[in-house]
Amino acid sequence: MTRTSKSQRGISLIELTAVCSMILVISAAALPNMMNVIGNARLRGAASSLSGIMQSTRGLAIKQNHDMTVFFVPLDGGPYAYVKNAASTNTSLTSTDPRCLLNETCAVVQLGAPVIQVSVPTGSVAPLDPAQLGYTPLTYPDLPSFNPRGLPCKYSGGACVNSGFAYYFTDIRQNTGWAAVSISPAGRISRWFWDGSKWAN
Repeated sequence: MTRTSKSQRGISLIELTAVCSMILVISAAALPNMMNVIGNARLRGAASSLSGIMQSTRGLAIKQNHDMTVFFVPLDGGPYAYVKNAASTNTSLTSTDPRCLLNETCAVVQLGAPVIQVSVPTGSVAPLDPAQLGYTPLTYPDLPSFNPRGLPCKYSGGACVNSGFAYYFTDIRQNTGWAAVSISPAGRISRWFWDGSKWAN
């Protein structure tokens, strides 16, 4: 009978337990960072989607020679933004709206869960500084419209008054994860992200 040499033996139960314990400790330390990365990616995606639909709204307003408005609706899968003629009497999101981009009368985009739209930031997060923006923005529930010249405006009763806007989004973290989309009165659309002490784009 031959003895198994030390180099041919398997790992012991103690060694296996030690390795598993180290993996668990490393995973527990990395999990919060991974959640922040995922949360920030979702917020960036929502801001990119919203800025994209704002650009589409401007293009539709110019092409169709009508005032066009971006509407927001909270649904189970996260907030939606959709575009319709500002003078439309039916401003609700209907089941046929996702296909309306084909005839260029409106567009729909889901901003994604668990993204939440808020009128202004809360807690230690400050709103965008009007001095930094160069204008005092209107915020939700005021809705952004674009006139046939492609300029942003607030639509009311057939009139569209030139304005700047800012829209804020957070997620279930709400203390660290924030994004914003601003539209200057000249029509410049910018994405902003809270870095813990200030807004940067």
